[in-house]
Amino acid sequence: MQNGKPIRRMTFDLDLGTARSIVAALDGSLRPQAVRRLHGGSTEVYRIDLARGADPIVVKIYRDEPQWAPAKEALVAGWLAEGVDLPTPRWLRLDESRRLLPHRYALTTWLAGQPVRAMMAEPGVVGLYRQMGAWLKRLHGLPMPAYGYVLADGVASPQVTNADYMDEAFEDAFRQFAAHGGDAALARRLERALRPRLPLAAASAGPVFAHDDFQPGNLLAARDASGALALTGLVDFGNARAADPLFDLAKALFCCTHEDPRIQAPLLAGYGAIDHPDPQGALWLHTLYHRLIMWSWLTRQGDGHGGRPGLLRDLEASVG
Repeated sequence: MQNGKPIRRMTFDLDLGTARSIVAALDGSLRPQAVRRLHGGSTEVYRIDLARGADPIVVKIYRDEPQWAPAKEALVAGWLAEGVDLPTPRWLRLDESRRLLPHRYALTTWLAGQPVRAMMAEPGVVGLYRQMGAWLKRLHGLPMPAYGYVLADGVASPQVTNADYMDEAFEDAFRQFAAHGGDAALARRLERALRPRLPLAAASAGPVFAHDDFQPGNLLAARDASGALALTGLVDFGNARAADPLFDLAKALFCCTHEDPRIQAPLLAGYGAIDHPDPQGALWLHTLYHRLIMWSWLTRQGDGHGGRPGLLRDLEASVG
């Protein structure tokens, strides 16, 4: 975010004439009347309003890299539509031909509401945070065949156990930390602190669907008929993977409490019972991984988010 607005990752702007062409390729009977840009992360996202009261549709325009991103999101959207009772966008068309646009794009259904991020100052938002926890628990009810990152064809380099998966993940995290100039002495201290806790990864409830970016920018909400805030949708599946539930819960807490410290307690309350003999230890373990990876990611981005100093403080605090 920059000055309260999403950072643009691309310079392409969708005009109404082009919108009419790509909608016609989906259904020639639909008549686009207006186009407006929505919030987005690594993609450009537009809402297309249609004539005669038809529901709007959404265009997601993808960068050239990574190549697998559009097909991955379409795959994951299908999994969620079949396996989880939550409002998520349905993929209507995926076009990678570059015939109508200079980029690859997807047409999806539209979900009502605003990002939760835009509602954080409103009365009743704490109840919304509790709903977020309940939604995350429902996502974790979708079992996966193995542990691993999801690409266009499913789980890549699948691991049978969470212990093996996290051992490999931490090796990569420390390798990235070093490659991007992370303090070597701090890395050694973190590895010493990690070693006795790493066996906690073995006590896994099994691989489940992990959104891996469950945060206020990717959850939509609106006021219901009674005036209460209610979640209306979950978007953006670009980070999805198969992981232990606490891997995803730790990432959600890490990202959400960075934006609003009030989120932690109601989100955990909404999530409910945690199936692990040492939940706090396992959350510490997975949070350390996310902090290391985020520090390296911000470094690659030139720290445009301004978060590296705080992450370093958190990493230092992890080992006292």
